Amino acid sequence: MTREETVKIIRIMCDSYPNYKPNNISETVDVWCMMLEDYNYNQISVALKAYVTSDTSGFAPSIGELIAKIQMISQPQELNEMEAWSLVSKALRNGTYGAAEEFSRLPPTVQEAVGNPDNLRNWATSDYKAIETVIQSNFIKTYRSVTSRTEEIKRVPAEIQKLIEKVNQNSLKAQIEQKYQNNTNFLSDKNKPSMSDTEDVEAYSEPPKEFEVLKDNLRK
Repeated sequence: MTREETVKIIRIMCDSYPNYKPNNISETVDVWCMMLEDYNYNQISVALKAYVTSDTSGFAPSIGELIAKIQMISQPQELNEMEAWSLVSKALRNGTYGAAEEFSRLPPTVQEAVGNPDNLRNWATSDYKAIETVIQSNFIKTYRSVTSRTEEIKRVPAEIQKLIEKVNQNSLKAQIEQKYQNNTNFLSDKNKPSMSDTEDVEAYSEPPKEFEVLKDNLRK
């Protein structure tokens, strides 16, 4: 958003909220223009309109409140806690022997709350009472924390999101997940026939016709 467009936003806020009187309009415009550089005028104006028409506090929005409105308007709604648990509960039915497959089908935020396929497998082997009480309660708390952090990260500028992503790639959690993935790939590859085994089968499954002719001649 350009500085001129930022001026328009500030003027709308001043007109909509008579008690909104920045001490220094020029500095306010500069700060807002810098903080909202990742968004265009249309996004901010729509967010401001949504805020003004639904606000009952009587106070002008902060930068963060406008960004939150943009996210609410533009981003698809996350599953609520019970909807997320419903997916996990369904996955647990096949969690004992198909944990990896069921885990891969879960949405990213639900996967993060579950942790890894091993957790899904361990939960599946628990008794029904534990699943519907302790495990469900712990999952919902974790899922609430995951979605809250996800929403918070979405609201920060793009360059900060990249920094957070880079830090997360070096975290202990990421290392554990990578190790688990490597082990899964290793076990999967181990069960596949090797190239030499395949070549042996192909080489001896159909002997050459010349060999058959020579064998018949020796029998005569």
